[in-house]
Amino acid sequence: MTPIGTRAAWLPYALLAGVFMLVKLVCFFWLNPIGDEAYYWLWGQHPDWSYFDHPPLAAWLFFGVEKLFGWNLLSLRLLNWLTFGGTLAIFWAWARRLAPEDPATFFWRATAIYLAAPLFLGMSTIAFNDHLVIFLVIASAHAMLLYAQTVEDGQPRHRWLYLSAVLLGLGVLSKYNAMFLGLGFALFFLVHPPLRKLYASPHTYAAGLLSILIQLPVLGWNLANSFASYGFHVSGRWETALRFDPLSPLLFVLVAAFVVSPVVLYAVIRFCIRRPAPGFETSAARLAVSTFLVSSLSMLVLASFAQVFFYWNIVAFILMMPLLPLVIRRTWLFVVHMAYGLIMAALLLVNQFYAPLANLTGGYDWTISSTFGWDQIGREVEAARATHNADFVGATRYSTAAQLGFAIRDADVVALSTRPDQFDLWFDPAAHTGQTAIFVADAFNPIDHAATYFETVTPLTTVSVESFGHVVFTPTLYLMEGFRDPGAVPPR
Repeated sequence: MTPIGTRAAWLPYALLAGVFMLVKLVCFFWLNPIGDEAYYWLWGQHPDWSYFDHPPLAAWLFFGVEKLFGWNLLSLRLLNWLTFGGTLAIFWAWARRLAPEDPATFFWRATAIYLAAPLFLGMSTIAFNDHLVIFLVIASAHAMLLYAQTVEDGQPRHRWLYLSAVLLGLGVLSKYNAMFLGLGFALFFLVHPPLRKLYASPHTYAAGLLSILIQLPVLGWNLANSFASYGFHVSGRWETALRFDPLSPLLFVLVAAFVVSPVVLYAVIRFCIRRPAPGFETSAARLAVSTFLVSSLSMLVLASFAQVFFYWNIVAFILMMPLLPLVIRRTWLFVVHMAYGLIMAALLLVNQFYAPLANLTGGYDWTISSTFGWDQIGREVEAARATHNADFVGATRYSTAAQLGFAIRDADVVALSTRPDQFDLWFDPAAHTGQTAIFVADAFNPIDHAATYFETVTPLTTVSVESFGHVVFTPTLYLMEGFRDPGAVPPR
């Protein structure tokens, strides 16, 4: 690697970042819709103030994208490129402040580190709500740091504070875990001495109130729907009773190391204990560390009692990523991280475009297998619907129902399962009494529960989805006749 500060030192890092961007492009054009991507897309086809699983911003944006660019795979992930571009613009703004003597090298080095972290390569590529959270969190933090600079200069420009508050509010309107940035701000004001006086400023509380007011659509929706979303996140999503397990936090840390890379986790810990340089680096470091600690400690506590998914803690790492060139300085450490990221990117491509690795080694990965073949399955479903004059179509899980709906461009597809989801709120049982349906089920999500809603259930055909000669998914189509009001179904 060319040393930092020499002519064209940025080029090797830009080329490495370009490799990961190529992976993103391949996924953008050809990756089959993942279940949750299709699920959120269908939210956008049912405009509402909020939704069962998450707040509404992503769905509102999907509604606009569909109206402007149509219902297609490129539209599904179009917004990811806008948020990715916005994120990199802030990386550049920070690079100019952190390394004014050679911002290009610092920027491309940070971008390569960011994209080599599997968590951020994935979440900035697929159309989960997380790509909005990534951009809005770092944008809000950037505005806050600009405000902090004006406060330190003795000429506070409150417009930066209010912009930060709006961006934070929009972040929480994308996904609830963005609130950890707000808690990070609160700690930042305490640990950064020039900002402690902000606790006596009415602007601080007005900005906080503004962020909260942006959540009114979510509150109103929950009031109108018996607090369905809040209830789901507080208790409904836990499959077992909460109980203390001292080993679970360790597992959470190991998973974090796997998804961000061991080098990034090491670098973040090292960054937390290093002494930053004066100026922008100090304020950015204190905000990043504050947010990392607030989010991570909260997740560790929660992990002691319940299952915690790695991506819930994404806010902890977002602000760290553009700062990591400050601690990943040794060439061998950088190379190890790049190698890890390239290996994980290669495995992603094999998994999603060739066949699931588990399937190739004697196991079966339903999560990845179920992303294959929905165009083929959709054609079979449409043919069966026409043959049997079915009134509606559905599946036995929210994700497969959404993938089916996306494939056949049917926003009114139905999911009947034991797991509560947004489909339960859309479906009006009384309106379907006596109707016929075509349903898709598979061995991991069998027809049993959905069958209790119909008078007769008849298997039609099993679709064999193949990829490069490997059978990866074998869902079965069923003819379901005589839909009954669930109230009339005897307890199982």
